[in-house]
Amino acid sequence: MSKTVKFTDWLYEILTLHFRWVVYLFKGFIVLGFFPATSAVFAVVRDRILNKDIASLPQAFKQYYHENFRAANILGWLFTFITGIVILNLFLIPYYPEAMHLLMYAIIAFTSFILIISWIYLFPAIVHFQLPIKELFLVILKTGFSSIPAIVIQIIAMMIILLISLRFLGFFILFGVTPYALIQMSFSLRLFKRFQ
Repeated sequence: MSKTVKFTDWLYEILTLHFRWVVYLFKGFIVLGFFPATSAVFAVVRDRILNKDIASLPQAFKQYYHENFRAANILGWLFTFITGIVILNLFLIPYYPEAMHLLMYAIIAFTSFILIISWIYLFPAIVHFQLPIKELFLVILKTGFSSIPAIVIQIIAMMIILLISLRFLGFFILFGVTPYALIQMSFSLRLFKRFQ
């Protein structure tokens, strides 16, 4: 198979993945569709990185969407809620007694670090480990603390993709969350080996 054909197949699959993500996003009325649809993208990307055969991409996507629906929504909305509380408290700090400012900043900084780890490894952990929700959260934290450089590199890579998406809106419209999934799953799979 020529490189051109391989590239075309690869590009078609990315576009198909993004199309499926949009369809299932709305299938879950956005609120309940975002997290499981995103986890399904990560699951398919994981299979490709591990060279697993996918007989039908639409069927595989549908399967992963339903398999991870509960865990993705519970953890996704839990982290969203906590993130909202942290942001709210950040704006409220000036209204706290001055003696508490330093303590509050320290608490917010620590909580923010935990949240960054949680968001980075949320979807990779959900699709890679078949574990109860409590154990998934512990795996996420273990993975994050196992390699701080990996977190830094992923943040930089994701910021670059975000800037490209903001600068060239067509990039996000065409590829969606798939580039993020490729980066995060590539790093995560290497780190997950330590816990298997």
